[in-house]
Amino acid sequence: MARDSTILQVRLDERLKQAFADAARRDSTTPSGALRMLVEEYVRESRRKEARRQSRLVSAASDARETNALISDVQDLDHG
Repeated sequence: MARDSTILQVRLDERLKQAFADAARRDSTTPSGALRMLVEEYVRESRRKEARRQSRLVSAASDARETNALISDVQDLDHG
């Protein structure tokens, strides 16, 4: 695990927590490992959705100036 890791606290019903731990064990991982995989997949999917949304915005732009402005806005968000 990365040295710059942090702790994420999550409230779960006790039965769900136990079922999650059991499922992780069956999959030969830990609850933390399973949660990391779930979070990573969630972030990847969110980024894919955002990329599709941005692509639709750019393709709907009426001209090159509007397209360039949209691309510039996206780049500013990525670097900010």
